[in-house]
Order: sequence, then structure tokens, then C-alpha cells
Amino acid sequence: MARFQRRRVVKPEDIDMLGHVNNAVWVGFIAELAHAHASSLGFSMRKLREYGAIWIIRRHEIDYHQSALPDEELIEETWVESMKGARSQRNARFTRASDGELLVESKTTWAFVDSETLRPKRIHKDVLAAFAPE
Repeated sequence: MARFQRRRVVKPEDIDMLGHVNNAVWVGFIAELAHAHASSLGFSMRKLREYGAIWIIRRHEIDYHQSALPDEELIEETWVESMKGARSQRNARFTRASDGELLVESKTTWAFVDSETLRPKRIHKDVLAAFAPE
């Protein structure tokens, strides 16, 4: 699967008292990007619920390289590194559009779970096919 890419402009509400994007906001950006990627492949939250499943985050690893500032345009990229059983390893990278500087990199472990019990569930073959790792 190719990398999914989109752009975002940093909003005033993303900024903390230090004048840059807050660490907790980055976590939100990472999750939003993953959901946008899934939706672009036809697997919105609503569609996943038709399969009786949802994705939940099990673990984040985030490396902060540089700050993102108000009104900066970011290039957001994400891709699936692996999928096996009920787990998926997804990467994300955020760069500044104006100069290509790397701001943040992350690895997130997602669990495919039953939407009612929240117990791990083997990733459906249709989902595997759509998100086939690079």
C-alpha cells in the first residue's frame, strides 16, 4: 500500500503556552491521520462497525524533532508497516511544507477489536487486502 499524504495548517487552538504545537495535540494529529487514511480506503469507523470491529490504539512511540508553530502548513504522511493477527503497526511522519524539515515521527500499534466486547479480533481479509503493508 502506498503512503497516504495530506496537508494541515496549524491552528491557534493547537498551540500551547510555549508557543508550539502541544504534545497531546500531536497524538490527536496521528490518530486523525490514521482515520483519514482508513476512510480513503473505504474503511471509515461506520464501515468497520459493519464488520463488527474497530481499531484502538495500544501503543504510541513519538519522536519530536522540531516544533510546529502557528499558521505553519504541515505535510502529514502515514503508512502501514505490518498487519498480523489482530495488530497493525503504523508509521506517521510530519514535515514542514515550507522547507521539508522533519518535525515529528511516530510508530503506533493498533489493535483490531470486536466493536462490542473490545476483545482482539483477527483482522478481516478485506481490511488486510486494503491496507497491505509496503
